[in-house]
Amino acid sequence: MAKRLPLWGKLAYGIGAGGFSLIDRIMVSFLLHYYLINPIKGETALVVPLAFGMVMFLGRVVDAVADPLIARWSDNHRGRLGRRIPFMLYSGIFYVAVFIALFYPPVAATSSLNFIYLTLMLGLYFALFTAYVCPYLALLPELARSNKDRVDLSTWKAVFSILGVAVAFVGGGILIDSLGIYGMLWVMGGIGLVMLYIPALFIRERDYAQSEPATLGLRDALNTTFKNRPFLIYLAGNVAFWLGFNIVTLNIAPYVTVLLGGTEGDVAIYFGLVMAVALLCFPLVNIYSKKLGLKTVMLFSMILFALLLPGIYFLGQSVWGLTPRIFGYVLMALMGIPVSAIFVVPDAIVAAVSDLEEKLSGQRREAMYFGAQGFILKLALGLSTLITTGLLQFFGRTPEQALGIRLTGPVATLFIIIGALIFSHYPEKEVIAYQEDSIGP
Repeated sequence: MAKRLPLWGKLAYGIGAGGFSLIDRIMVSFLLHYYLINPIKGETALVVPLAFGMVMFLGRVVDAVADPLIARWSDNHRGRLGRRIPFMLYSGIFYVAVFIALFYPPVAATSSLNFIYLTLMLGLYFALFTAYVCPYLALLPELARSNKDRVDLSTWKAVFSILGVAVAFVGGGILIDSLGIYGMLWVMGGIGLVMLYIPALFIRERDYAQSEPATLGLRDALNTTFKNRPFLIYLAGNVAFWLGFNIVTLNIAPYVTVLLGGTEGDVAIYFGLVMAVALLCFPLVNIYSKKLGLKTVMLFSMILFALLLPGIYFLGQSVWGLTPRIFGYVLMALMGIPVSAIFVVPDAIVAAVSDLEEKLSGQRREAMYFGAQGFILKLALGLSTLITTGLLQFFGRTPEQALGIRLTGPVATLFIIIGALIFSHYPEKEVIAYQEDSIGP
């Protein structure tokens, strides 16, 4: 019988999430900024906005296709280190190398060469991201078999994810001001690499995860996964939510630098508020996820986002008697409340619905559930980039004409409302009943 993962193991697992959260958040938040808003080389945008959106969408397509392929490979892998750890060991260093290379465009002006380079590098980046993250996520339901342990492990993962994102924004902004963009990239890449390898080197998968390699082919594995009704309902709601939420995260730097008139270093202050509040709320998310259920906490976070995000339209203006800067602080701090739930709840839900797979196929295929989610979710994230760049190009992205940036809040809200309406039908009682029958409390 597999051993129960100790506290140090939970911490080690969580640190890995901090590594890829740090690196990916820098990429998502600063790549658009340094290619379009404040070019990292030269004085003009390195590619036109819609071209950037197209490249990001193509990269997400590569990412989406890689998800089920890596998932099936990991689920069916036979090796002395287990089904997940080998992928994490061999992908980490290449992932960080490509991340840094993304910010070295070949031409210091708008150029088709930059378009080609960005297309190739983003395709590699997303494929390597998937090669690490999909097996990493599949470890969660294997290392923690009860609902309580899964919420705890998801919470530790969320804590380090938030810390990784906080380091990306707070530390990233500070390092840009002191070392420049390239100094920041190399320092952050090194920190991220160390964090990525901690779970891969210190968790002995076979000691804590007791599962046999699956045998289904790719088509059968996908077909069986998409027959899981609770998973489909959760997936549709979550995809709509992330389509909206990613529109907002893509524009964190423009919110501060364009709408609020701050510097790139000021991004650290505003985003630090989000992260600080989210960290403070994690214990509450952990407690109420166990007490009220994952569904209730997830719906609460979606509704609160829908109430807060329209406020982005008014950034840079005096609202309710508050100065623009104070209003920005208040809005960002309040967003930390639902952000805390988003970092904990979704992974625990996927871990729970993946248990139903044993009833459908008689096999444990946790990676395919995260892979199937990734396939759909990353196409949606690519679409969110196209929507964002379209808003910036047609409605403006400068202090003099900033309507495109302002509209991202209301547009994101629409998608999040759709996500909440869909997710409200998630059959949590059905999932819990199966867990209690097959796994135990």
